[in-house]
Amino acid sequence: MAVYPLPLLLVLSVASVSFSRSSAAAMAAPLCLRSDIAFLDVVKSQCPLWIEPSSPLEVSGETLEQELSRSQKSAYYSVFFSASWCPFSSNTRPVFNALSSMFPQIKHLAVEESSSTPSVFSRYGIHSFPAILLTNGTMMVRYRGSKDIKSLVNFYKKTTGFDPVSYFAVDQPSNSRNVRSLRAWHGSLKELIAHEPYIAISLLFVCLKAIVRFFCVIFAYLRAFWFSLAWQLNLGILGEWSQLLERAQHVLDIKKLWSKLRLCNKTGNFRKGANNARAWASSLASVSLGESSASRVASLDS
Repeated sequence: MAVYPLPLLLVLSVASVSFSRSSAAAMAAPLCLRSDIAFLDVVKSQCPLWIEPSSPLEVSGETLEQELSRSQKSAYYSVFFSASWCPFSSNTRPVFNALSSMFPQIKHLAVEESSSTPSVFSRYGIHSFPAILLTNGTMMVRYRGSKDIKSLVNFYKKTTGFDPVSYFAVDQPSNSRNVRSLRAWHGSLKELIAHEPYIAISLLFVCLKAIVRFFCVIFAYLRAFWFSLAWQLNLGILGEWSQLLERAQHVLDIKKLWSKLRLCNKTGNFRKGANNARAWASSLASVSLGESSASRVASLDS
């Protein structure tokens, strides 16, 4: 009688147990299992497990105008205007990339400030960054709401009527990361204007706005104070002048002065009349004397 080693006996026992279980499972399996697998294959073929994300097309301002000019009326375009120096543009860019994959029926274009002229942004009414514009051959709508993925999806659905083919989760940075930390500026004012012209212009505008605001308030208070003080001074001056006039009225009798002035005028007129009368009398006397002497000379000659 052959003696088998112990490891060989263990291997044979495990193989027999596994074979019996597999045969029992095969006998208990339903006959329609293959049809279920075929149904799942059809569903999987209609709904792919993986959607390849698509990125927006980076274009310049000239390319953007050419693309929109030759577009069809039913074709939708979503244009993302951004600037490299704007932190909000970099925060919104992942959301726009996700929208490009969620709405493949809309062509997504990205325009950076440095690759376009200011006339392009003025033509589309872009005065701040970032900006998202939905357009086709007949209309142009600019998005002015929050830049989160849910709000933008609702904007796309409301404007175009399209539904997203899939949903992507976008990790947007928190508000604390949106604002860059301001470092103390140790340079001169000229260096600040040369390196950060926008910050210098913003600070100048804020200072002028504050000065105008406070100056208007201070000027209003000073004007009210001056009017109240001037009114009191005018009342005091008028009271003093009225007292002086009353005293002068008592001292000087205006009626007597007026009568004296009239009398002086009358005497002056009388003197002028008397002088005129004397002059007329002397002139008449000289004329009469001249005529009498002439008559005498004529009589003597005859």
